[in-house]
Amino acid sequence: MATGYNKSLLNYLLNRRDFVPGTELSAVLGVSTKTVSRIVKHVNEQSTNGMIIESQRGRGYRLNSSNYFAQRDLNAEAGKPGVLSSVERRDEIIKRLLITAPQQYRINDLWGKFYISESAIAVDVRTLRSMLAKFDLDLARSADVIWVSGTETDIRRAMASLLVTDDDIANGQFMHADHTVQQRDVAFVSHQLDLIEDLTHAQVPYPYSVNLFTHLYILIERFRGVGALIDEGEQGNADEALMEHHQEITQVCEKVIGNFDVYLGSALPRIEVYYLYQYLTSSRIDFAQLDPHEIPDDVRELTYELIDHVAEDPAFRTIDKQALFAHLSLHMKPLMNRLRNNIRVANNLLEQIKLEYPYLFSKVSDACRELERRHGLARIDDEELGFITVHFAQAVERAPMPLNLLLVCTTGLGTAQLLQAKIAKRFSGFNIVETVSSRNLAQTLAKYSDIDLVVSTVRLPDEVAAPTLVVSAMLTTEDQDRLEQEANRIRREAMGR
Repeated sequence: MATGYNKSLLNYLLNRRDFVPGTELSAVLGVSTKTVSRIVKHVNEQSTNGMIIESQRGRGYRLNSSNYFAQRDLNAEAGKPGVLSSVERRDEIIKRLLITAPQQYRINDLWGKFYISESAIAVDVRTLRSMLAKFDLDLARSADVIWVSGTETDIRRAMASLLVTDDDIANGQFMHADHTVQQRDVAFVSHQLDLIEDLTHAQVPYPYSVNLFTHLYILIERFRGVGALIDEGEQGNADEALMEHHQEITQVCEKVIGNFDVYLGSALPRIEVYYLYQYLTSSRIDFAQLDPHEIPDDVRELTYELIDHVAEDPAFRTIDKQALFAHLSLHMKPLMNRLRNNIRVANNLLEQIKLEYPYLFSKVSDACRELERRHGLARIDDEELGFITVHFAQAVERAPMPLNLLLVCTTGLGTAQLLQAKIAKRFSGFNIVETVSSRNLAQTLAKYSDIDLVVSTVRLPDEVAAPTLVVSAMLTTEDQDRLEQEANRIRREAMGR
């Protein structure tokens, strides 16, 4: 019920008895007022016990304490140890099937201890089959025997996605039941990550460190589960040529897998060196980064196409394309390797990115769908779209969107023209469309449909359609601060409209 922004919002409202204006919550959370409303909607959608956060136009938001504590108690009850839920039951079964695949099991060996009906087992089988199909795996069945069928690469993809999370890594909660063995394995894998950083003279940043840790830990689990039955896989001549070209990376992989041979007491297939090579070249590690001028032609073309497509939108036309390319292209190179190697990177900030930049996220998504279609790329998932969106958001913030201002005073002359001169001197990024008298404001707004902000030296009626800000004709320091804050708010709204 409460993660990220949700938790911060709930904690703030818990300490307030009455309604809290959306503008206040926006300032507390550091997000736009539209994002606040999206967070509220998300919290309420998760509740099965009625609306948790109430809202009233003109007053803001208030916590419904009764519903909040009832939902919290319900969540706590669901988390108590004891009878497993259907989700937990399926997780336990799919874990056993994947770790030991392609070992076969009788239905009763997997489901017998849960004492559930045949129809419930049938539902579980259909659900597990659907889950595995996303990784090109099949839940095969013959009479009362069941097993997972598929390639070693796909089995490990499924394990990485379904069985290990960032929270597991942070909390030391892994797949092995023996705590002593588990901690010894964790220490060994952590040492191998340190070795990779030492040999490459580079740091493996998050989230790539999580990906590498997961890959190496799963290798141990698979060896312990099936040993010599691990599929040796296929490595083409093109792959061998790539590894020969990147000898430094290949030698690091050989060293690490050699350590696994010693640790596990058995020589692992050569394909394991290649699997690790795929992960390292799919990670944004310093030794793999290139100068923007050395970016491969295919990556260069895709990156420029992506930037041009997003920049077609008026809200993002002011971005510095060259500066964005310099950063984004370095991200796109390992991204292309991840797409080719079917490697997924988790993005813990994805929901916050979607909440803060929904419009920009949708534009990036549209652009990537077009790249997939035109270049035959594998699908770029939401996790990757989130990372790309952050690059664009940083570019937008470095080159703020110009705002169209309408200046208003009593007559449209004198004080408005003085205000225009002061704004032009102290600010960039403002396009002053016209200076008008207060009595002609409605007519002028009807004439211009793209006014972002009305700045006035006189108080205006509440029914003015555009955002308004009342300032002194002398544009005091306080007025300048308020104008800058309002401009930033409008720009944030534009990115998250």
